[in-house]
Amino acid sequence: MSRNVTKKFDRLRDRFSGSNARFYAFSVFLTIVFFTGGSSRDDVQSLVFLRPLAVLFGAYALTCMDREAWNGRTFPLYIALALALLMVFQLIPLPPNVWTALPGRQIFADIADLAGIDQPWRPLTLSPSRTLNSLFSLTIPISAMMLYLNLDKRRRKQAVAVIITLAGISALWAAFQLTGSPRGPLYLYNVTNGGAAVGLFANRNHQAVLLAATIIILGWYAASHPINTKMASLKFYASIAAILVLVPLIIITGSRAGLILMAPALITTMVLIYFGRYTIESQRFTPGKRAEKRRFTSRQTILFSSIALVLLIAGLSVYFSRSLAFDRLFESNDVEELRTQLVPILIKMISDYSPWGSGFGSFEHVYRIYEPQELLNPSYLNQAHNDWLQFSIEGGLPAIAIAAGAGIWGLSKFMGLAKAWRNSRYTKYAVIMAAMVILLFLAGSIGDYPLRVPSLIALFAVIACILSDNVNDVQRNVVKVAP
Repeated sequence: MSRNVTKKFDRLRDRFSGSNARFYAFSVFLTIVFFTGGSSRDDVQSLVFLRPLAVLFGAYALTCMDREAWNGRTFPLYIALALALLMVFQLIPLPPNVWTALPGRQIFADIADLAGIDQPWRPLTLSPSRTLNSLFSLTIPISAMMLYLNLDKRRRKQAVAVIITLAGISALWAAFQLTGSPRGPLYLYNVTNGGAAVGLFANRNHQAVLLAATIIILGWYAASHPINTKMASLKFYASIAAILVLVPLIIITGSRAGLILMAPALITTMVLIYFGRYTIESQRFTPGKRAEKRRFTSRQTILFSSIALVLLIAGLSVYFSRSLAFDRLFESNDVEELRTQLVPILIKMISDYSPWGSGFGSFEHVYRIYEPQELLNPSYLNQAHNDWLQFSIEGGLPAIAIAAGAGIWGLSKFMGLAKAWRNSRYTKYAVIMAAMVILLFLAGSIGDYPLRVPSLIALFAVIACILSDNVNDVQRNVVKVAP
């Protein structure tokens, strides 16, 4: 009897930890994140469900962990864990004499002295509840990375298809939003850009950054399949068609960030399609190909027709009035003036709280100490709208060191890729795709905060793992061809 129970348990365990189950877990989790984690605010009600689910999915990923499969692929996960440890460090209570000696704490010590209150033990962070919230927010990208690391090689490419599908749903959702009420049920968050095509997000900029990143992913996906693969031609032309749909949607969104980022995204996409495996193989094996020189090759036809169609659709979008992004690109408004005026204040905050920072998530409260009278208005500033500077304010030199470590790792990998460029075949284009998506998010963080949105930070984390995997593949291929 016990043997039968043991066998049934083993079969059940294998079923729930098999390749299909791990892929379905990754897909379901990412879908939940996209539908419930589209806002950067910490008071969104869906986070009550999302974060516990992230912990559960993370626990599932650990139970299915294959250490050999994870070997050499975990550096992006280590970066996230290092940030988590830094947040834990910021939450450790410190003695009063140590805490008051920290930079930027004198004003609180003076207030306590004037009120006749003894200084209690306090954590390094100036907003413990917000730092704790930031720590919990890391459960989402960490779980996403662990679920991805459990996928086998065949399923990893299907994971990219899941990302494309979710981005397509957000694009389609945005199109339907334009047909309904600005405060209708298709807007998932109370604090949002009502009337704009925000998709599954609360902010139009975050939707636009996702669509721009998806253009790059589609460019790689279109031409990454061998020509003899099942439905390779359908995936190729469907991906190009999807790109041509996303271009006007970004314009309609009315996001300047999306419009600016769309340009390098389209250039990268053209390169990925032009040099991709499907394109080259279809050119190489064109039936009836003759020795005489043709006026245009199929690759050139694809490239020129794509550029022409993109320009045509963009022109029609501008002509037919929904070109809010172009209008906002060249007009000056109060928000842009505020962002410009904020820069010297933010730099001063970095200096005042260096080297330990003010604590992750504390910006909204700390900024009120520095907010000048001329910038006071009925609205309040909950983010710095420059995540590079806000990250330095809140995390100090330890956070900068972690980010620098990630940057050095990336540069070292690219140096290795440059050395192995000729021998890396088509794997190098997957590296370019992942690197450009990461750079797109980092560029978008100069004037906004896309990586504070749960769904986008989860996507960013998965793309970082994809970058790591493909760089490792390039290095293995070099070892194989080495004399």
